[in-house]
Amino acid sequence: MLRIVQHAGLNPRQLELEITESVVMEDPERALALIKPLREAGVRLAIDDFGCGHSSLSALSRLPFDVIKIDQQFVRALERGDPQAAAIIEMILALGKTLDLEIVAEGVERREEAAFMAERGCHWVQGFLYGAAVSAPEFAEMLRRQAGEEVTAIDAA
Repeated sequence: MLRIVQHAGLNPRQLELEITESVVMEDPERALALIKPLREAGVRLAIDDFGCGHSSLSALSRLPFDVIKIDQQFVRALERGDPQAAAIIEMILALGKTLDLEIVAEGVERREEAAFMAERGCHWVQGFLYGAAVSAPEFAEMLRRQAGEEVTAIDAA
């Protein structure tokens, strides 16, 4: 990974890798051995789908993550009015604050969900409220349009 970053001429600090909680917790020691050199080089690390696996707090405290991504299932449950979902989200936010980690809430589709997260200090939200996932060519077209460049039908294909 670091060779690819170097070959591409990227600053490792501009890269953030997401690793799912379940993969990390399969073998936390192996995960640490693999991600430690990336972290030392400046790559930011996010633990994705947090709350779905079986995270041990001791393992989490030893792993050098910068970001916790709250799994969208908790946001969906929040939408359904599940009081446990609100408590779990608040607990994850408190954990992130205590460990000095950024928090991202995934799957935010309604303004009420975004407001809930903002009121409780969640750093970032992502979801269809802000836009649907797009392919690489569509994303490139969006960037060109934003920059005011002409976009032809061939470019958009």
